[in-house]
Amino acid sequence: MLDNIKYLMCFKSVDKCIAEKNYDLALDKLNFLIKEEYKPSETFLKRGQLCRKLLMLEDAYSDFTYIITHCAQKTKAYYERLFLNFEIANFYEAIMDANKILSWDKDNFEVKRIKFLSLVFSSQEKIAKDYILELFENNKYMTIQFLFKEVAVVLAGDEFAKGLKLLGLIDLIDKDNPIKLLKESNIYGMANQKEKQKEILKKIESAFPKYFISHFRFTDMYETRDLREICFLLELSVFDKQQLFAYPLKILEGYKNHLEGHIIDSKESFEKAIEINPNKPEAYVLLAQTLQLMSGYDNPEYRKDAEENYKIAMEIYKSENLIDKAEEMRRQLKHLNSNLVLK
Repeated sequence: MLDNIKYLMCFKSVDKCIAEKNYDLALDKLNFLIKEEYKPSETFLKRGQLCRKLLMLEDAYSDFTYIITHCAQKTKAYYERLFLNFEIANFYEAIMDANKILSWDKDNFEVKRIKFLSLVFSSQEKIAKDYILELFENNKYMTIQFLFKEVAVVLAGDEFAKGLKLLGLIDLIDKDNPIKLLKESNIYGMANQKEKQKEILKKIESAFPKYFISHFRFTDMYETRDLREICFLLELSVFDKQQLFAYPLKILEGYKNHLEGHIIDSKESFEKAIEINPNKPEAYVLLAQTLQLMSGYDNPEYRKDAEENYKIAMEIYKSENLIDKAEEMRRQLKHLNSNLVLK
């Protein structure tokens, strides 16, 4: 009959055997402890972990399940079985284990991640989409970046079908995303499906201009913007081989610098945008707003430059018959000059 001291000594010797890679002896000792029926939850857990390490996956599953169904202390076994179920593609069971764990460990991101991937790989893409958007609080671009990261993980294991499933989910969130299409073409290339790869690459040529224009709506420095969205749009420059979008990309760069607190770099970006296309009003407006901001930081010389840029933008809007926009520039000038009077 074992007492606590003998049990602890034997249990410690199991760890020593595992550290020395004497796995057969470690299993023999664990089997002996299990026959003694002393502290079964700890012993079955240790044996299950060792079996998983040795790729004796059915035995590991049986040990974790025994703890869950027969022992009072089952928390650790649920975590172990969750990871094992996901590893052996028991996705429906992994979802159930994840739900159970999240009932007491609701902020565990790794468990949520496994639940999401299990939903995807068990062909429950619609539920997976709703779940992950809720997980990221409807932040589309954070969600897309997360998905791209998961695509990279599965592709590292040459799991092309899983990669395509995750990319398909991006389509539900952000239709015809060019970076998604590029990664999709890469997968078909790695799978040696050259015709399919060409088809996707051809689709990018028509999808990118429409996608970029539909997502590029930045005209006011003081509107709240998502830095992730701007960084994501800047990544699309890889598709602009003819530099047809050099002007809006330079404006995006200015936004990014502004949001990151690099005001001087932001100013330079908008100035370069004006050099690229001096007939567009947006860069003048954004440069004026940046200069106006800088004039408030004990740089009064920038106020005159801000005024000049507002006036140029106003004239362009007038020439384009955009009366409301021109009037907005007039209000900006009035506001700028009223601040000067107050000083």
